[in-house]
Amino acid sequence: MDVLRRPRLIVFLPAFILGLLSPLMCVALPPLWLAAGACLLVPLLWRRGFIARLLAALLAGAAWALAWHHLALGERLPAEFDQQTVVMQGRIAGLPQPTATGWRFQVADAHEVRSGTALPFMRVHWYGGEPVMQGEYWQFEARLRRPRGMSNPGTFDYEAWLYAQGIGALASIRGGERLDVPLAPGIDGMRGHVRERILLALDSHAGTERLLALIVGDRSVLTREDWLVLQATGTSHLMVISGLHVGLLAAAVFGLITLAGRIGLLRLSFPRLWLAAPLAILAAAIYAALAGFAVPTQRALLMVALVLLARVIYRQPGPWIFWLMALCLVVLFDPAAPLLAGFWLSFMAVGALIFGMAGRLSQQGMWWRWGRAQWVIFLGLWPWLLLWGMPGSLLAPLVNVVAIPWVSLLVVPAALLGTLLELTLGIPWLLWFAAEALNGLFLALQWAANWHVPRYLAFPGWTNWVLGLIGVMALTSPLARLLWLPALACLPVLLAAPQPRPPEGHMWVTVLDVGQGLSVLVQTREHALLYDAGARLSSGFDLGEAVVHPALVTLGVGSLDVMLLSHADNDHAGGAGAIASRMPVGRVIAGQLEDQDPALGAQACRPGEQWEWNGVVFEIIYSAPPPAPANERSCVLRVTAGPHSVLLTGDVGIRDEYQMLSRELGASLLLAPHHGSRTSSSYAFIRAVQPQWVVFSAGHANRFNHPHPNVVARYRELKVEPVYTSRAGAVRFVFGGRGSAHLEWGWRDSARRFWHE
Repeated sequence: MDVLRRPRLIVFLPAFILGLLSPLMCVALPPLWLAAGACLLVPLLWRRGFIARLLAALLAGAAWALAWHHLALGERLPAEFDQQTVVMQGRIAGLPQPTATGWRFQVADAHEVRSGTALPFMRVHWYGGEPVMQGEYWQFEARLRRPRGMSNPGTFDYEAWLYAQGIGALASIRGGERLDVPLAPGIDGMRGHVRERILLALDSHAGTERLLALIVGDRSVLTREDWLVLQATGTSHLMVISGLHVGLLAAAVFGLITLAGRIGLLRLSFPRLWLAAPLAILAAAIYAALAGFAVPTQRALLMVALVLLARVIYRQPGPWIFWLMALCLVVLFDPAAPLLAGFWLSFMAVGALIFGMAGRLSQQGMWWRWGRAQWVIFLGLWPWLLLWGMPGSLLAPLVNVVAIPWVSLLVVPAALLGTLLELTLGIPWLLWFAAEALNGLFLALQWAANWHVPRYLAFPGWTNWVLGLIGVMALTSPLARLLWLPALACLPVLLAAPQPRPPEGHMWVTVLDVGQGLSVLVQTREHALLYDAGARLSSGFDLGEAVVHPALVTLGVGSLDVMLLSHADNDHAGGAGAIASRMPVGRVIAGQLEDQDPALGAQACRPGEQWEWNGVVFEIIYSAPPPAPANERSCVLRVTAGPHSVLLTGDVGIRDEYQMLSRELGASLLLAPHHGSRTSSSYAFIRAVQPQWVVFSAGHANRFNHPHPNVVARYRELKVEPVYTSRAGAVRFVFGGRGSAHLEWGWRDSARRFWHE
């Protein structure tokens, strides 16, 4: 009977999972009544044939996920609280993260004090704030806002990440007061207690912070330099509580109890398996709880539990059944989990091992199997790294052969046993050993990282991606010896990202969404110019690295002929260093040259300089000489393709606008001077330019009130169409050599899903 049921399960589970995933493709969620209707159809279809049952499984998954998503969206911050400053009370959740400017943490069980209105689970930043501890209860004065992020091609979807984390609001703390309320018990309290004890025990020892990532899953303690080393060597997965560590702990507990029974230390009146399996699951669950039940640990815990429970009831279904059931349960409990890259990388790594190692466990020796496992994971994950816009490391297979056993068999066991000894007996010496072992590994990783810089590659398009995935599967399959030639022929398409370019005499102008800053890409048939590079924030977040560079790669730009920095203000030039270090830049031109980063090797902006690329003319038309203020020294660029021009103005003000009136200023597209501040965009200047569109590059609900309502009204009065990066995300304009001009897309609408604001 079990043999008959198994094939059905392995068919119906994918259908149910596909149903759970289907709402994530929706631009707007279908109405809730459709979920109710699907639920009524499921029992009717289930009574019919095989195809009808598959459809019933699909509908059941879709109905469940649809209802879940409607409830999740309903828990977001009410619109009346958006951009409002309130007094609220709530409990600190998760592990607070120190930043360069204060503290970042999560607040749960919050409510607005005046009205008593319940507030959603939120992520907050307290600039210059006091240290907080998880479980504490605080009263804050905070400015609330609905979850929102920047929207650009090829970049991290912050709104999707917030939604998948269950975060329904963001907040900036103005001030706070700790309330005399007992600490809340639970997982957060346990994690916080363990974290504080480890910090106390290893106060004077290097490597403490890194060890916290392995014991309590606190990734915030790793520095930016640490992450760069881990990315370069493909070992990021080792520095958090990973599924491998959870599985090894469960196996160790199971093996120890089994061994104790065999040598007579345990005398039981029932099979040893009945004790070993539950205790192994319990140990794995406690360790997964220390990680905050992240998706990889959920997957590992579920697979461990399923395997051990199957052994308890003396069943041996195939590994694909365990894999599908774990996948199904994770998505069933949290239908937003697939929005996280870790979900796919975790499950696909295990799937690649099951697929690539099938029928090979009895072949060759242990080191051959271990080396092949690294090869299978490296090759199997490559398409998924491309899908998520993550860098790949060619060093990963070689480094992981040594790094995985070092961390999993030496550092993690010593760290866990050392933590147990510290918590129960106050003995820290094993923790010291684990910290030193981890430091030794990092020294080796830093040495290896100097040999290779990981590369970001553009998504190759769905057709090429599917062909590449087929090639990877063929090359890692048991039939690889027969299929290696066609498999190798499929792999290069993963590197062949389509790179469309404008025709001769045409140009594309893409204004990126970099918040309260500026970055504009101008492309001709064979050349690319970047005007400004976004900001590098005081917190260390670099928009050049996180937003501008990934967007350039996605838009098919592998190198820049010119990077022109209007002036040295951080919101215009802060990200330039990150871009120059990640792709070739032929020439850097800059206004306010003496205040620019010397490492850029920039040349001074010279009004009157002109050049031509593919029939498109570039001309620097203005930059005030020193000792003019920084904004007035903005390097103004005019680009002309046939009858159409684009005017890029930096942060010039009204006085500079009047200085430029004697020049040719006509343009179809104007980048609003100084983000639309009220000290710019004079009537005379707008009439001289006569633009069809004006783009305001400014952050959503920014504190400068850009663009100023009076300025927007001025443009509208003169029949100019305003475009806002805060609303549309990145925007692309296409200008043809024979007179065609249009706004091709706004990225927020092009890539919209139901969780986007």
